[in-house]
Amino acid sequence: MEGVRPGEIKKPLVLEQLPKPVNFSGMQQSMSMNGTFTLKRILGSVPVDADGSASIEVPALRSLYLVALDENDLSVKNMQSFFTVMPGETLGCVGCHERRMEAAPPQHAPFALERRSQRPEPAAGVPEVIDYPRDIQPIWNRHCVACHSAEKPEGKVILTGDHNEWFSQSYYTLFARDQINDGWGYLEDGNRPPRRLGSGASPLMKLIDGGHYDVRLSATERNLVRLWLDCG
Repeated sequence: MEGVRPGEIKKPLVLEQLPKPVNFSGMQQSMSMNGTFTLKRILGSVPVDADGSASIEVPALRSLYLVALDENDLSVKNMQSFFTVMPGETLGCVGCHERRMEAAPPQHAPFALERRSQRPEPAAGVPEVIDYPRDIQPIWNRHCVACHSAEKPEGKVILTGDHNEWFSQSYYTLFARDQINDGWGYLEDGNRPPRRLGSGASPLMKLIDGGHYDVRLSATERNLVRLWLDCG
């Protein structure tokens, strides 16, 4: 967590990795371009207390993982494994994220444990499972294709929904232009430095917040894009 200040994490985002049949091809599947092998369900997020603690009520018997978000809802740190709880089970993070032979020094009880655990709050207007052609491409159609089409490819960038062999032109272009960082190709394995994955590491987020020819997405559109990035 080098470079991350105390209090910088404002929410944990809860995602669920959905089950799917096994792949026998031994290669990446066409669900994403060098990214995730599985679809992700967005359960939502909960606020972090003043002392940095959070207590979340999650569904049992699911493959869940967390993304630590900053004040702009951008990813700072991503779990790259998952956890599962049994019905009625309470699971904590201490033990996996500290030295196993050195218990955390006793201080006060975490604020988040002084009240009932919070259920994740979904992002308004965002479906549980994001589909790129259905949910993301219409955003580029509204804001981008006037300048980035086959007829007018400013900067040699095409963001239309026309399909190539596997994906759409816009999807391929965003990867080819390094606007998306899902971690593919990085030398670090497992516990990576902050802001190396997802929305916090993807230059695309800066282009949709007014930093590119005044293109500024609505709050719902921005949530769709950032959560799509954090789902891999």
